[in-house]
Amino acid sequence: MGTPIALLLLLAAGYHPLVTSLAPYYNLIYAAPYFLLLTALLLSHLFKSARVGMMVIILLVGYTIILTRLQSPLEQGTTYLEYLLLAVALPINLLYMIIVRDQKLTSRFGVFFFLAIGMEIGWCALLVQQFGELSSYFQQHPILVRAASVSPMPVLLIVLLSILICISTLRLLRKNSIEDHAAFISVLCSTITLVFFNVPFISSLVFSLAGLLLVANQVSFSHQLAFVDGLTEIAGRRALEDELKHLGRRYTLAMLDVDHFKQFNDTYGHEIGDDVLKLVAKQMACCEGGASAFRYGGEEFTLLFKGKTTEHCLPFLDALREDIAHYPLVLRDQSRPHDDKQGRQKRGRASNKKPVNITVSIGYADASQADTPEDVLQLADKALYKAKEAGRNCIKGSA
Repeated sequence: MGTPIALLLLLAAGYHPLVTSLAPYYNLIYAAPYFLLLTALLLSHLFKSARVGMMVIILLVGYTIILTRLQSPLEQGTTYLEYLLLAVALPINLLYMIIVRDQKLTSRFGVFFFLAIGMEIGWCALLVQQFGELSSYFQQHPILVRAASVSPMPVLLIVLLSILICISTLRLLRKNSIEDHAAFISVLCSTITLVFFNVPFISSLVFSLAGLLLVANQVSFSHQLAFVDGLTEIAGRRALEDELKHLGRRYTLAMLDVDHFKQFNDTYGHEIGDDVLKLVAKQMACCEGGASAFRYGGEEFTLLFKGKTTEHCLPFLDALREDIAHYPLVLRDQSRPHDDKQGRQKRGRASNKKPVNITVSIGYADASQADTPEDVLQLADKALYKAKEAGRNCIKGSA
């Protein structure tokens, strides 16, 4: 959230020198948002992030309207009415994209989305045609009072846009998903453009910044897909393999496996099994000693201690094993009602289910025992099997 705000503040601080230096290249300035937004749209399609793609389309439509319809002074002809319609329609569409669940552009929802955009454009064009002569009236209406020295936008709309920014901010802080980052960027940049619309080149520069941030958003999404495990939200095996390529001369690797996981999974179901993996990953992420946690695959995890030998790491590994073994896992109620009303009635009642405990086995090895990180990892894996053969819920070294 801080990056878009910091970049906008940086843009504001150097705005006039930047505009002066770019003035000879105004055609490039006008084209830059199209290039960046279309790149973001392509990436959203490749990564199947439809909601981000829809936000990009909304920004493209809004920017096209600005370039084709709002280049005249706002006091001239129907320009102010068109500006007001855009100031209402653009945020409303972005707000809807914030709250709607992600669906494919090629789905029925995607078809309705394009139809809705077309109908909105047609409806606004009809309003301009029928009531265009009222532009001067809207500029003087007491409800649409303006602080002309600050913005051509009515104060009422500025308040509504501020509320929309707050909604997108709260959503981002609560969910912190890639889509919510994209929504925050889109809302913030479109609001800045509309509020400070009289500033020269404001739409081109701010929409270019929005396009750049949305491209970075999708690149970050691709990194998350490649390096972060979707279930446990810790680093995945590919991240571990990348980390092993850049290790120094001193490090310790530990392999961790959930005891009797298949039996647990068969008894309680895959959803409970997923909860177990999330619990283990959460405890591993809190492991002290500067450990980095990775999901290796299935119920196996890896811990990497950089700059530490096995003697230094053993207390941290044993503390982790104890924390997991003594953590009470409250099982989900398999008889939960599907009806929301019944669920609310049942939610306040105490559960008669007893919590269960899980245990893990851990094997470890350090850099002094093998020539390469891959060999150290294999030694740690063999030590893990020694821990399982020793009765589980214990730690064994490779030596």
